[in-house]
Amino acid sequence: MLSDHSGDLLRQFYDALGAPDEGLPPWLNATETTPVAVSQADLDILSTALNDRVTRRQLRDCRALLEDLTARLASDQLVRELSGIPGVPYDLEQLSSGVLWFAMAASLDPRERDLPVTPLDGRTDLPLALKVRFAVEGSLVLRLYVALVYMREGVLADLIHNSATAGGECSAQVRRLLNSDYVRRIRNALSHGTFSACIAGIAFRDEHGTVVATPGFLGWLCTSLTLIQLKALVASAARLHVA
Repeated sequence: MLSDHSGDLLRQFYDALGAPDEGLPPWLNATETTPVAVSQADLDILSTALNDRVTRRQLRDCRALLEDLTARLASDQLVRELSGIPGVPYDLEQLSSGVLWFAMAASLDPRERDLPVTPLDGRTDLPLALKVRFAVEGSLVLRLYVALVYMREGVLADLIHNSATAGGECSAQVRRLLNSDYVRRIRNALSHGTFSACIAGIAFRDEHGTVVATPGFLGWLCTSLTLIQLKALVASAARLHVA
């Protein structure tokens, strides 16, 4: 069996920086099974991320917030908090457009018999690995942009801020998540930095360096952001007596 430096580095990266149960199984030799050799640039990105103690601490803080919010968002706590804020304007149009665009971005990663379906099907013969990467990462980038850039300012941000200020515990955790260093760096890269695909996910670059986020972690973040938007829409509709 060939030595598996690439696979070992990927496993170490996913264990430290990925979502739970994400990454390569221990028995898989990536060097033998990957049709294209992993570039040195990708390996350098992984090594740098593993040695970046500041970003790893920021990720730990962000992950702790997500774990807490995952439990809170399973209940109606956020809806109750956002429904009880007096004198706060509600804008169903902006909230509805954010939820709709988010759903449309998510639909860009459809599957048929567990294989990705892309607009390029039938037009060019792309390798399966590239089709999977384009569909998954493209959908994630668009969902993150809607949630972290488009929805960052405006009615949702005002609702969360006012609810947290009024003592809403779930709203306070949402505000901490949206303002966390890790999320802020992803948002900065999306709005006025750069980002690109790498072997382990997406590398977001801003003035503070590079954040390498895995598809599993970004999917987890997007799921939480989706639920936050939906619950804000439900609370707003209830306050405005919209059926």
